[in-house]
Amino acid sequence: MRIIFAAVAIFLAGICNAAQDCSDIDAQAAGTAKGSMKTWSDIYSGFQHYGHCDDGGIAEGFSEAVVHLMASQWDSLPQAATLAKKDPSFRVFLLIHIDATADTNELRKIEKFSQFQCAAQLREFCTAIQASAKQAVSESP
Repeated sequence: MRIIFAAVAIFLAGICNAAQDCSDIDAQAAGTAKGSMKTWSDIYSGFQHYGHCDDGGIAEGFSEAVVHLMASQWDSLPQAATLAKKDPSFRVFLLIHIDATADTNELRKIEKFSQFQCAAQLREFCTAIQASAKQAVSESP
């Protein structure tokens, strides 16, 4: 059932993002913004403003920001979970960006954190994070 929900959410997110083209100005702004995504609020803001540009190098920048923040500030995960609960498309965005383009060592940290250092109230979210991290590690070069 979760897989079906995730597939539908990904499909709907794609439709929503496809509704707005990524202009050259948006792409340039997204590229600039990715360097300043240091908190979950920053990443959420980037998602809201530039999610429609989520492709290529911009997508890799989002992935780097998501994975690095999870790996280096795991204790801040409740903030991500709160935003993801308010906006389910952000939850999908986060899980999609735990991918093989990110640093493999950070992906392994996330996999372990999600398995062994997850608050009980975040167990479902952590299980999804762990699955994404495990998949990304298996696809890494």
